[in-house]
Amino acid sequence: MTKPSLKTQVAEFRKTKKRLIPALIGLGVVGLGLPILPGVALLVLAFSLAMPGQAERALRKIRSLLFRGDHV
Repeated sequence: MTKPSLKTQVAEFRKTKKRLIPALIGLGVVGLGLPILPGVALLVLAFSLAMPGQAERALRKIRSLLFRGDHV
């Protein structure tokens, strides 16, 4: 048995990601109403999978707001 190529693995991940994002959004919306599920965390995860560039910029913005030179 040989290991699948990186190109094959990336293609498979893209297919899986397209199925995973709607499920995470659905669970996130349900989780906003139920205290058992972490709704916001699931929505953030779905957002970061759907739009990684936007999520990276948002994370940088949040870090700059939270750590305005306070860290050593």
